[in-house]
Amino acid sequence: MKQPLYIHNFIPVTAAEGPGNRACLWVQGCAIRCKGCMVPHTWDKHKGRIADTDQLIQQILATPDIEGLTVLGGEPMDQAEALLPLLQAVTAQGLSLMLFSGYTRETLLASGGAAQKAIIDLCDIFVDGPYMQELTDFSRPWVGSSNQRIFFQTPRYQHLESQLNTISNKVEIRINDEGTITLNGMLPQEQFNELRELLKHL
Repeated sequence: MKQPLYIHNFIPVTAAEGPGNRACLWVQGCAIRCKGCMVPHTWDKHKGRIADTDQLIQQILATPDIEGLTVLGGEPMDQAEALLPLLQAVTAQGLSLMLFSGYTRETLLASGGAAQKAIIDLCDIFVDGPYMQELTDFSRPWVGSSNQRIFFQTPRYQHLESQLNTISNKVEIRINDEGTITLNGMLPQEQFNELRELLKHL
């Protein structure tokens, strides 16, 4: 029986969530629940929505000028079995995969399930480790604390490994037709809160 995939948000094109222009999927639900997490509203799986994964695959593959998919959360590996078919479908068509997990790579490979291990194998870039508030560090792109590791697992992006100090974090602001404002990208918590408060007064 096909397992439901609970998601928080999906953006067809972003330049703030990994190298190049990418689709980005935030899953909903996280068992790790890091202290100081910037997105605690993604912790409760049932506060998300169930995705039509076939439709999502079609949308990703039909989006022009993207080179890959980034998946974060929440915690993607908490829904590995539901997520895996989607990731297999998009990577089979040549899109790259970048995925964030709060679990360490060693933990997942040693004691994770088959779907979790299969997802790691699909990744061009795999980012691991929980956010640790006491180790907050924004000197590298895409991650928020110094314990988190960025694994370049395939030749596709290995040239970036020596260039991380030249890649700046980005933030994107979107305003939809109903006037709802959303932010994505990486900022220190204080700057994120300041920007959010500023946007409330627009």
